[in-house]
Amino acid sequence: MNGLQTERQTDNKPEEHWLFYNNRRHLMYSAQDSMNSLSFTHDFGSGKVKQLLTCPCARIRETEFTFRDTMCGGMNFGMPRRVLYICLAGEFVLEDKNLIVNPAQFLAFSATDLKRVIFPPNVRQWIVTVEIYPDKLKACDDDGLSTAMRRLLALNTTFSTHKLSLAMKTVLHQLLNCPYNDLVRTIYMEGKLLEFMAVYLNEIICQQETMPGGYPHLSRQDVKCIYQAKQILDQSFVSPPTLAGLAKLICLNEFKLKNGFKQLFSQTVHAYVVTKRLELAKQLFEEKQFNVSETASHIGYANASYFALAFRKKFGITPSEYLLSQRG
Repeated sequence: MNGLQTERQTDNKPEEHWLFYNNRRHLMYSAQDSMNSLSFTHDFGSGKVKQLLTCPCARIRETEFTFRDTMCGGMNFGMPRRVLYICLAGEFVLEDKNLIVNPAQFLAFSATDLKRVIFPPNVRQWIVTVEIYPDKLKACDDDGLSTAMRRLLALNTTFSTHKLSLAMKTVLHQLLNCPYNDLVRTIYMEGKLLEFMAVYLNEIICQQETMPGGYPHLSRQDVKCIYQAKQILDQSFVSPPTLAGLAKLICLNEFKLKNGFKQLFSQTVHAYVVTKRLELAKQLFEEKQFNVSETASHIGYANASYFALAFRKKFGITPSEYLLSQRG
C-alpha cells in the first residue's frame, strides 16, 4: 500500500479502515497518517483513496475499489463525527443493520465504528464520504450554524438511509469536479462544503425527515433473499428466470420479491434486467465486437426493433448512431 503522507493527526484514538479476507484482518489504511492520495493492491482487489478536503470541522474523501471476492469490512473512528456515506456507483450491505446502500440513497450515522459491511465481488465501488465534526462546528461564532449543529447532535444516532436528492447530487458533482487549483481550490471547496451542509441540514432537520432504521415491511431474511435475487440476475440477465422462477429460487413469494426489489433498488426487476442488457450492448459497441442485429441477439432481444427502441429510450441515441460514433 503506497500513498502520499502530508501531516500526522493528533486524535487520541487511531482511525482505521480494514477488511477480513481468509479469516484474517487486513488494514487497508489508517488516518494516523493523513494522505492526499493513496492506492492499494492486494490479492483480493485494488483501489484508491483521495482526500478532497480536510479542514478543522470536516473532511471529504473519495474512494474507489473493486474486490475479486465477497468482502467484509469495517472501520474505527477517533473523534465524534457525523458520517455520510454516498455511494455513487456499486452498492454495499450493512449486514447487522439490515441496510443496503446504493446510488439512490446515502447512509448517515453518528457512531465510533462501522462493522459487517459486505461488498459484492467484481463490482466497482465509488463512494464519497463526508465527515462533519459537530463538537468543533458548534464552537464557531456563527449563531445559525451553531444552532443547526446542536440540532444535528440531537438526532437519533442509529444508522439510517435517506434518498439522495438532486440538490445533494449537484453539489457533490461540483465538489468532485473543482475547476480551480491551489488557494482558489481551497476557498471553492470550503464554500461547497458549507453549501452541502446547508442542503443536508435543510433536508434532514428543517423538513423533519424521519430516519428509518431499515425497511419496515421487510425482515432481515427478506432483504438477504432479495439481494440474492439481484445477484442471480447479475449472472443471468441475458436469459433471466421468470419472476415466479426467481421467487422460487430465493424462497420468497412473488409479491414480496416485486415490491421489495423496487424498495431496495429503486426499480422493478424488469427495469433492472433491461438496464443490465443495454449497458452490456453499449459495452459491446465500444469494443466493436458486433453489429446492431448481432448485439441485439447477444443480449437477449429476439427483435432488433424492440432493442433499438429500448436503447434510444435509455441513452438518447439509436444503436446504429452509437456504433457509428465509436467507429469514427
